[in-house]
Amino acid sequence: MKALAFRLSALLLAGAALAACTAQGQSGNLDPKVYFNHTPYSGRFYEALLSDRVNVLSGGGQFRNVVIGVVFGADGTVFQCAAGRVEGKLFWWSNPNIRWGTYRRGDGGRLIWQQVGGERRRTTRFYDPKTGELSVEGWRKKKNAWVVVNRGQIQDTWPRALADACPNLKIPAHIRINEKQTSKKFDELRRQDPDAPIRNFPGSHLTAPGRTGLGASGNRPTTTKAEVEAFLEAQEGNVIVNSRGRDLTYVRVGDREELWRMGNYYRADGYLDVVRTMDEAGEWIEIHEETHDGPKVWRRYPIGYPFPYLPTGHRHPAFQITDAWLAKPHPRSLAFMGEAYADKRFVFHPEGRFSVVDEAGNLVEGPHFDGVWRWTKGHLEMTVRDDRSYSINWRELAVDVDPPPKMWSRYLRDVGGW
Repeated sequence: MKALAFRLSALLLAGAALAACTAQGQSGNLDPKVYFNHTPYSGRFYEALLSDRVNVLSGGGQFRNVVIGVVFGADGTVFQCAAGRVEGKLFWWSNPNIRWGTYRRGDGGRLIWQQVGGERRRTTRFYDPKTGELSVEGWRKKKNAWVVVNRGQIQDTWPRALADACPNLKIPAHIRINEKQTSKKFDELRRQDPDAPIRNFPGSHLTAPGRTGLGASGNRPTTTKAEVEAFLEAQEGNVIVNSRGRDLTYVRVGDREELWRMGNYYRADGYLDVVRTMDEAGEWIEIHEETHDGPKVWRRYPIGYPFPYLPTGHRHPAFQITDAWLAKPHPRSLAFMGEAYADKRFVFHPEGRFSVVDEAGNLVEGPHFDGVWRWTKGHLEMTVRDDRSYSINWRELAVDVDPPPKMWSRYLRDVGGW
C-alpha cells in the first residue's frame, strides 16, 4: 500500500501540480521560448495568498470532478488529501511528506514542490481575484501546448468531505472545517458554499495584461494591443519588474519610449529603447540595448500574449520629484538652470509645461520665459522657449529635494532617501 501511495503521489504531483518550467509555448508554429506562460503574480504574492490556506481542486484525468485538497502550511509543510482508485473503487489518502515554497526570481509566481527525498519541481498556478479560482496549468510535450490540469479555488476552510475522506490527516488546528462542503464531487461542492473562495486578495490588482493562462485560452492570444498600450500608459514613471527580476521604469519621451534600469552601488543606471516592429508572425515590442557594436535586441514581446512586466505599485524617485512639484506648483529655484536664471523661479504644470516667474512670484512677460520639461534617460530636461535645453540627472536633483524621494527595490523594502 505504501508503494501504491507513493506512485499515486508522484502522479498527483506530476499531473495535478507540476509543470515544466523551461518548455513553454503553444501548439502550432509558435516558439515555446518566446510565448511564455507568465503567471499573474509574484512569488511573494502567492506566498501571502497560500500560507495556511486551502486549495480545493478537481482531480485530473480519471479523477476529473473528484474533490482533492491541499493545505499550504505557513512553515512549508503540505497537507494533502488525494484520490486514488483500486479495482474501480475510489479512495482518498493523505501524504504528509511534501514541502512547498515559492520561486521568487523575477515575476516568479511559481510554486516549488518537493517530495521528501525527491527532486524539486515547479508548478504553474493562476489565481483569479474575481472568482477566487486557483487553477494549475502544465506543459504537455506531446501536445506541444499548455493545458489546464486542475481547476480549483483557494479558501480559508477545509471541506467536511475531505475531513471525512482523510480522517488521519492532521491539518493546522486554526483551519476550521466547512460543514457546508460535504460533496466529493467538485462541481457540487463549489455550489454548496459559493462564498468560500477568497476573492480580491490584497495586492491582486497588481497584475499585467494577458496573464490568465495559455492553457485556459487554448494557447491563443490572451490580451489585446489596446490593453497593453493602456497598461503602459498607466505605468509610466512606475517601477515594473521583468521576468528576470530586474527593476525597470517605462518612460514616454515624445514619440520615443524608454525603459530605465535602476542601478545600485555596483552598477550604474541603464537606459533601453522601446521599439515597435511587425513581421509575418504579428506585432512585437522590442527592447533595444545600446552596445559597442550598436543597438541589439535585449527582449522581444509578442503583442497579444502574457505581458512580461509586472507592476509593483511604486513610483520611480525621479517621478516622485516632479509629482510633488505638480501637486504643489510653487515657484522653485533651480540651480542647474545656471546664472542666467539665478533670479528666476519655475512653476511646473501638467503635460510637460512650466512657467518662469520673478522672485516675487510674478509671471515674467514675453514668450521667452516659458517652456517644456520632460524626463529622458534619467535626466530632467528643461527647455525655455527660444533658449537651449538644460538638464540634470535625477540622482543629483534628488540630493537637494526636501523631503527626498524614496526608492523601492524588488526585495519589497524601502531603502530610504538619496
